[in-house]
Amino acid sequence: MKKSFVLSLTALLTVGMLAGCAGKPASSPQASASPSAPPAGTASSGGPTANADYDGTVYKIACDAAYAPFSIQLGDGEKAPGTVVTSANGMGDYYGIDVELLDAVAQYEGFKYELTPMDFSGIIPALVSGTIDGSIAGMNITEERKQSVDFSDGYYESGSALVVNKDDTSISSFEDLKGKVAACKEGTTGMNWCQDNADKYGFTVSVYPDSASMMLAVSNKQADFLIEDYPVIGYQIAIGEQGSLKVAIDAIEEAPQNGFAVKKSENATLLAMFNEGLAAVRANGTYDKIVNNYK
Repeated sequence: MKKSFVLSLTALLTVGMLAGCAGKPASSPQASASPSAPPAGTASSGGPTANADYDGTVYKIACDAAYAPFSIQLGDGEKAPGTVVTSANGMGDYYGIDVELLDAVAQYEGFKYELTPMDFSGIIPALVSGTIDGSIAGMNITEERKQSVDFSDGYYESGSALVVNKDDTSISSFEDLKGKVAACKEGTTGMNWCQDNADKYGFTVSVYPDSASMMLAVSNKQADFLIEDYPVIGYQIAIGEQGSLKVAIDAIEEAPQNGFAVKKSENATLLAMFNEGLAAVRANGTYDKIVNNYK
């Protein structure tokens, strides 16, 4: 959820429908060649900078089950642009910015992990309960979430857009939301924005479990608008999966960073390894290569 300044839709679709839209990777130094691609699902111990505090734990790390371009389930016959990781919970193979970045960091740091895709709304509860050890799920770093989890350094700057059905010409400002129905994804900053502003602008809120069902509601005109991250909706429009939608308001709040998360005051070694590995893959060019796969 992001800035109150407005960017044009033309810019949104021109800058690259991934980071494009208003999301963009955090600035990073340019550098040399990336490390070789790791085996799917895990990274072998004893990597380039194996952390002395790492005890061989195989970490359970969640990603969002459906959040293109950050985490995408590989379809039958589909060819991914980069690394593919097989999930540990029977949900198939995954790729995307979050999936590739996690694998590159694990490869560099030499720690092992199991990828566990799950609904976004269940990720923080799973971290708090200890069901999973970490999460990389396009999760905005917010003060509210910091009460339950510890975040890494930001790895991606993300912005949110207000999206409507392509046939809708009635919404061009927040004042036009009076009497409308908002579709929101459970547990997101978009849902928070809708709940915080429903009374102010006079709209009602319907909550959905994932991005796909939220977008379908607006496509089918069961809801009038939705709030979604720029990289996500931009990517969906760019590849033609959401041709029935369009951006009505480009940016609604200041853009936060996405962060890797662990349970508060626990898994300090994992968090430290992620931060160290993130800095390394930014410096050696791997980060930019991953992000560019989805532009």
